[in-house]
Amino acid sequence: MGLFGFLKNKWDQWYNHDIDNELLEWDEDEESDWGELEGHSDAYFADQDQRAVYVLECLGQMAEASEKMEQYAAEYDAVTGLLVDMEQIEALPADIKSRIMEYAQKIEFIEKERHRIYGKTEQLSEYEITLVERYEEDIPEGIKKIRDAEKYRKLVKHDLKKLANERKSYQFRKRELQDIINNSRGIAIICAVAVILCIALMMVLQNFFDMDVRVGYIMSAGLGAIALTVLYIRYLDAVREVTRLSKSINRLISVHNTVKIRYINNTNLLQYLYLKYDVESADELEQRWNIYMDEISAREKDEQLKQDQEYYYRKLTDELARNGVKDPDIWTHQTKALYDRKETVEARHSLIARRQKLREHIEYNKGVATQSKDKIELLAKKYPKYAAEISRMVSKYEGL
Repeated sequence: MGLFGFLKNKWDQWYNHDIDNELLEWDEDEESDWGELEGHSDAYFADQDQRAVYVLECLGQMAEASEKMEQYAAEYDAVTGLLVDMEQIEALPADIKSRIMEYAQKIEFIEKERHRIYGKTEQLSEYEITLVERYEEDIPEGIKKIRDAEKYRKLVKHDLKKLANERKSYQFRKRELQDIINNSRGIAIICAVAVILCIALMMVLQNFFDMDVRVGYIMSAGLGAIALTVLYIRYLDAVREVTRLSKSINRLISVHNTVKIRYINNTNLLQYLYLKYDVESADELEQRWNIYMDEISAREKDEQLKQDQEYYYRKLTDELARNGVKDPDIWTHQTKALYDRKETVEARHSLIARRQKLREHIEYNKGVATQSKDKIELLAKKYPKYAAEISRMVSKYEGL
């Protein structure tokens, strides 16, 4: 793959670098230095390596945003389906709704009896037991997802602190170098003026007082040359180091932009999982799950109740399916919402809140993808001589 493969590997290393909200808040007067096309000079984009890294950064952001949009869209469709089913049920004739309510009430009664049997320890509330039952198949994987996301967040916070400290040290050193450059210029001017004054003084001594000032000429010229040479070398060293620091800061810009998006997506995922399982941490969900598993043994005492419950499950799901409900099985875990108006309203509000949250996540990632695409198009428009190269890079990246 040559240069393109090397640069893509470099991008992947930077993109997978890890980054807390307080550290994502950069100073407003520094925003122009951190990530927009306008924040880069023509010299920055004239460098082929930096130009390629910038394009790959945008392509990587687009790819990840598209992947997240697909995940959130699938969940959004599922939640929307539940809301449609709820409307379908409410529109059923009274006799059919009466049968559905009867089945739901019997299921609710059986579930309460079963909870009474294996919930004697009272470590879990009826709500928590119902919630665990609803996501029984998903919770083990959910614990792993939340724990992994929480660990990742800690790593991100640690890495972002390191990034912030590195940025501050670079900026402090850059200010020092700017002072050296400015001081070198000023001292050089002073030295030059001093040499000229010394030579003028010696010319006066030579012409008006007939003094031999040849040694003075030599010393003035020599000292002046030495001083100016030292100052020039110091000036060049400072300029070179400023250039190196500028490139390092540009690398930090790329790291910050990509990791910020990854961090926000990670935070969104955690918020959604916490909302879904009604917990505040993976430890809390795991503790709830372990207590629930310990109480499973008590289910042996309610085998007959379980058979009765499955019978009414079938009656309920068959009735719902015959009347056009697309996902009747989900309602076996939300039976109270079928006959209790207050519970129905609360369930609808919960689904609407989840859907709104998912829509926000989709819109955010859509904005990220659009912004990244606009950056590439703006780069090609602003620098037409690189347009063909940028198009090839986009095609190669999409083919990998």
